[in-house]
Amino acid sequence: MLRNNIAVTAFMSLLSRFIFTLLAAGLLSGPASASSDQAMQWIQKMSVAMQDLSYRGRFVYMQNNQLESMSILHVKDRQGMRERLVSLNGEAREILRDNNNFTCVWPSSRQVVVDQSNKSVTSPIRVPDDVARLSHYYKFALSGKDRIADHAAVIVSISPVDEYRYGMKVWISEENGLLLQSVLEGEQGQPIEQIMFTELSLLPYEDASHYSVLPKIDSSYTLIRAHNGEQNMTLQADARWQLQQLPAGFRVESSFRKKMTDSEDYIQHIIITDGMASVSVFIERTSEQSLSGESSMGAVNAYGLRLNEFSVIAIGEVPAITVKQLAESTRYHPH
Repeated sequence: MLRNNIAVTAFMSLLSRFIFTLLAAGLLSGPASASSDQAMQWIQKMSVAMQDLSYRGRFVYMQNNQLESMSILHVKDRQGMRERLVSLNGEAREILRDNNNFTCVWPSSRQVVVDQSNKSVTSPIRVPDDVARLSHYYKFALSGKDRIADHAAVIVSISPVDEYRYGMKVWISEENGLLLQSVLEGEQGQPIEQIMFTELSLLPYEDASHYSVLPKIDSSYTLIRAHNGEQNMTLQADARWQLQQLPAGFRVESSFRKKMTDSEDYIQHIIITDGMASVSVFIERTSEQSLSGESSMGAVNAYGLRLNEFSVIAIGEVPAITVKQLAESTRYHPH
């Protein structure tokens, strides 16, 4: 069940909400500071565009030497935000998200999974959510201009100041601020994950409401509700599980428990973030399938260990040292 949750989480990480804060003008001075300030303003412009504009397009996503093609429809109107992503190669699957629900559809197995919408669900289309705070842990700089999907683009580099997070480079449309391309960079600056739009266009506001993001689902589908019903109940986290030491800049964003579908046990899920990178820590009773030691796949690193009769697994798109520290800092305090 845990492995299924991790796989779904990895794929469902598509287009989280982008909320940024500009630094006040005039706080920085000099050529380098001016470049940093301008770079953060472009990130702010992108956050607003990706959240508040309506658009549709196609992009390719490369990770672990595998290439995937997807389409996206993002609608923002008086009804709020609605979004649909469709995989265009490999196993057919769709992701739908609005202000309340997060839905995954697998046509081949005729299954639909509905969960609560979570802003922490990350995406290969990733951007920070608090530029002012992140400026302590990342450096922002303008890196030139380019042309992507027939759009003139400004390039912004985001470089970490320590070993606990990856760097990133983004291409932003000069015309409307939409994200056109991003490259996640490893510890040596090598590309470990890439996304690039091949088609991208705005939808006029008056036309956005005419686009439906709902797929065709009939009675042959099995509906699984992760936040409602007996199959998987979400409960308040067990506060006796705590993280003793977080890497600088990281914080616990949310923590909760879910009932396992095949037993009376629960799995605890703790989400840690620095505002751009995100890590999940899963705690469950140890089984034969529990991960022990290090594991990696492309940009995703995981580290698992046993703590008495429990298994602790930290997984996320961060360097291996980060997930190892988070797993090893997990403790159970009975009182």
